[in-house]
Amino acid sequence: MQATLENKSAEYEIGATNWEPKAYRCHLAVVKDEDGGFSAIVLNLPGAGSCGDSEEEAITNVREAVVGVIESYRADGQDIPWADENDYRDEIPTGAKLKWILVHA
Repeated sequence: MQATLENKSAEYEIGATNWEPKAYRCHLAVVKDEDGGFSAIVLNLPGAGSCGDSEEEAITNVREAVVGVIESYRADGQDIPWADENDYRDEIPTGAKLKWILVHA
């Protein structure tokens, strides 16, 4: 896949050294699980979530999950189904720690 950068005249291919990924703003709900681990759910990207032994590990793992979900939609030629806060406001788990992160994909 080739594209022209808007602010540069160089062309790039995904994965090339001059490829500049987009940054996506993801709204997380991080929950401590009963077993002591943590789950991180991306509220504004349906189907994206992960877990880890610590909060930091869960967030690191969810970043990888977001990249995978975005790459999957791109490969299928589909739009990324970002959810509006009004769509998920009532689905936030009780006691969840809310956090915004940037994911580069």
